[in-house]
Amino acid sequence: MNPIIRKELHLHMRMRRGWWLLGLYLFALCGTVTLVYYNSAMNARRGNPVGAVVGTNVFHTVVLTQLVVLLFLAPVFSAGSLTIEKEQRTLAGLLTSLLSPFEIWWGKYAASLLYLGLLLFSSLPILSVAVVLGGIGPLEVLAAFGVTALLLASICSIGLYFSSFFRRSVHSTALTYGLLLATHILSFVAFAFLEPSLAEAGFSWKKMPLLLNTFSCMMSVLDIEDFGWKWIWLASLLSFAALGVTASLLASRNLRRSEG
Repeated sequence: MNPIIRKELHLHMRMRRGWWLLGLYLFALCGTVTLVYYNSAMNARRGNPVGAVVGTNVFHTVVLTQLVVLLFLAPVFSAGSLTIEKEQRTLAGLLTSLLSPFEIWWGKYAASLLYLGLLLFSSLPILSVAVVLGGIGPLEVLAAFGVTALLLASICSIGLYFSSFFRRSVHSTALTYGLLLATHILSFVAFAFLEPSLAEAGFSWKKMPLLLNTFSCMMSVLDIEDFGWKWIWLASLLSFAALGVTASLLASRNLRRSEG
């Protein structure tokens, strides 16, 4: 195993923050399930809701809530991975070790992604409630988890790029959050303004401004009613994959320059 991965994982799991964060994350998801189920129970007074409908609502709400929380946490674990080494003046020691710049990048990247993966897969027991209620099968759960993991992988790559570019964690973290916020807001604004003109080009092109929007990607995967172009998730995932690969290559190049 890469020694950086071992060190970072030991650091995360030995700190109280790691366990508190996991507990709060699961508590938030449990609260989400409770609210959705309570709302469904209140609606039962006006009519008996089908169990499959309740299960689908619980599943969609938990998956989207989970995506919001993990996207918020991704820059915390990735954007400061390399800058903390610069602030502690230990990056030079890493670069002169037997580890190559790519192995250093991979160690930091994998460590941040593995902890987020722990949070992601810890929600499986909670999502089992939706499966028990009906309307959701293993394929939907697998698709939601797979897409969430791919989106997190791309965001972590971007965070590591900023971490390799800046010298202070506050700058790299702020830029990562800023980019995430800008892409989501600007994509919705662009879609609202350009939809009439894009509609003339054909229905398939109406959602193109939302390709770099994680929520539109997930809503397309979940096939939420009336969302529109159901295949936008594939184009969106390809766009995020290209962005993640580009950020990874640039981060590795920055590390090689630091080595020189």
